[in-house]
Amino acid sequence: MRARRGTLRALLVLLSALALLAEVQFARPVPAASLRVTLPAQYRVPGRLAPAPWPSSGEAALYVSGPDWEGSSGGDRSLPVASLTKIMTALVVLRAHPLGAGQEGPQVVVDAAQVQLYRSELGQGDSVLPVVAGESLTELQLLEALLVPSADNIATLLADWDAGSETAFVGRMNALAASWGLGQTHFADASGLDPGSSSSAADLVRLARLALASPVLAGIVALPAVQLPVAGLVRNYNPVLGEEGVDGVKTGWTGPAGGCLAFAARETVSGQPVLLVGAVLGQPGDSVSALRGAGQVALGLISWALSQLRRVRVVARGRTVALASSAWSPSVPLRTRGAISVLSLAGGRVRLEPELGRARLPLRAGALVGRLTALPGPGAGVSVALLAGGAMTPPSPWWRLLHG
Repeated sequence: MRARRGTLRALLVLLSALALLAEVQFARPVPAASLRVTLPAQYRVPGRLAPAPWPSSGEAALYVSGPDWEGSSGGDRSLPVASLTKIMTALVVLRAHPLGAGQEGPQVVVDAAQVQLYRSELGQGDSVLPVVAGESLTELQLLEALLVPSADNIATLLADWDAGSETAFVGRMNALAASWGLGQTHFADASGLDPGSSSSAADLVRLARLALASPVLAGIVALPAVQLPVAGLVRNYNPVLGEEGVDGVKTGWTGPAGGCLAFAARETVSGQPVLLVGAVLGQPGDSVSALRGAGQVALGLISWALSQLRRVRVVARGRTVALASSAWSPSVPLRTRGAISVLSLAGGRVRLEPELGRARLPLRAGALVGRLTALPGPGAGVSVALLAGGAMTPPSPWWRLLHG
């Protein structure tokens, strides 16, 4: 009898210990499922990038949207930029006096001093727009005169109207350039006649892109000609406007600067719009031959870039990107819901960046668990959802009891 009672006590002790163990085991948090990326970090686009037709003198730079590719030649030097200065002049004016779609802006009346400036610059052979005292021009017309026939006297008129003096206006130009990180850019006047107005080709590409982001300026620089009250019909100096999709941006020439051109072109590649923005500085020759040479460089770079662009599928639909694993269940693949195709240059590298959340249990098949982004360049990429390719339930009570 005593032996039976002893056995019963031992059994009760054992059951109490097992109950305590079970309580401890079940009180432990459920182990998290681990996530392991199986996809390579990048995709290499087939082919090799052909050499770009950079100019043999001066500087050039090019930006290609899609892959967000940038390239340049001639070093990142600050060179005189002539009338490309007027791109910043226009941007400063619009920041202080913004124009909406269809708006002409305030009227500006030409005074005697501005007529005298016109006559003086005309006598020096500068690029000017005829004006008469008492003539009234809207802000939009002044911007058209600044950018289409590249009128130096209108640059000074706008500076005086905006800031009270050209000196004050140039201060605003340089402050804005510094705020945009244009480290090789400095302005000495509003027109670019002063060789102290200088920049690099790479800086000018960034400046041109900022101008093109303004619908007002993008519309003006694409105009082949414009009608103004006194001057009549004046034509755009851009020698390649309308060729290879070119719809801007600005020409410039002085003796110290040589031929300068900031250009933009819009094309469609494999159904995707592509913006190309470039700058060419320091091309030799007189005003006609130097601008023609700069234009030919621009067309060559555009043609080269378009020939090197291709749409590539970097990730197929249903591609396993990562595995969700646990000690109690088979691994569950995390797969792309669709394919990813991007525009890239030959030989380019496309970064593949998965964004994975925690594998919350229970994980059901088809659940959204993250995203995969393909980045052909430093800008925005193309993303696709990641879905669980199977189910994963929490560990069973028996597994939790036996595994500490």
